[in-house]
Amino acid sequence: MKKIITRFFGLALLVSLPFSSKAQIGFDSFLEAGVEDANKLLESYLEPAFVGFGFGMNSGWYNTAKPHKLFGFDINVAVSVSRVPTANEVFTFRNSDYTNVRLTNGTSAELPTLFGPNLGADQLPELTFLDGDGNELIRITAPTGLGIEEDFTMNAVPTPMIQAGIGLFKGTELKLRIIPESVTTSTFSDNDAFGLNVFGIGLMHDIKQWLPASKLLPFDLSVFFGYTKLEAFMKFDPDDPTNNQTANFDASAMTFQGVISKKLAMFTVFGGLGYAKSDIDFGLNGTFETESTILNDPIAFNFSNSGVRANLGLRLKLLFLTVTGEYAMQEYNTLTASVGFSFR
Repeated sequence: MKKIITRFFGLALLVSLPFSSKAQIGFDSFLEAGVEDANKLLESYLEPAFVGFGFGMNSGWYNTAKPHKLFGFDINVAVSVSRVPTANEVFTFRNSDYTNVRLTNGTSAELPTLFGPNLGADQLPELTFLDGDGNELIRITAPTGLGIEEDFTMNAVPTPMIQAGIGLFKGTELKLRIIPESVTTSTFSDNDAFGLNVFGIGLMHDIKQWLPASKLLPFDLSVFFGYTKLEAFMKFDPDDPTNNQTANFDASAMTFQGVISKKLAMFTVFGGLGYAKSDIDFGLNGTFETESTILNDPIAFNFSNSGVRANLGLRLKLLFLTVTGEYAMQEYNTLTASVGFSFR
């Protein structure tokens, strides 16, 4: 079961880390530009993947504003897809922004991000990498995007989550997202190892009970706080004792919202409004040898986002089975679908 869950997350990280066969990045080639230029180039290319994943981590926490009764519980599996804005499908490469990387022809160009269009080599400009003395080292075709819209109707970053909730006292519910640290053969390559650890905690409290004439109000009303921490890594060629190269992905997300819902027969309509924040760190660690030098821990960058989050959703409950759809309005609008079992 643990291996299945790990691979479940690994499939999502497949499009959040640059190891897809459709948009393979030659890390060694990028590192020829030096640490500063390599970080700048990779950060621009990977930004929508990491930012979208952060937005998705704050989704799927609840499907009603009514907390469980004492010791009532639920288990849910959810997948969120955060839509990448059109403006983030490309980034502007300018020669003036880099020291050791140049367009072979021209001074600026629009290049695809990881979630941009999947272009052929003849549609992409060529990049020239220079050494510290300005001498040409290599030339490569600029990286292309995944071209997700070619196969799906929406260009979006997936974020899966598995969680459970249990009712406590005084209209309070505890929610947990836990996957103990585990390591398995990578989804990306049989020669790599993939590790994952997830911890999330959420609290929902019924505030309607504290309002005057609360029993006359035809809706449920609660406040919710949720925090999720995800740590993942990929170790390249772990069977080689001389290889210490790893890619590390650390993400945290928190949200605080007011939640309202109304039950109508088998359906529950719910909505939330509040604040959300996410922080994503990515690092390429270990020793990497280029044509001109040896670099240690060459890549490290961070993405942070915060702002208002509003969401609307609909839950269908058939006996103990629940099926939910939710749409969150934020910088990367996010659609979430979940299925689970609820015992109140």
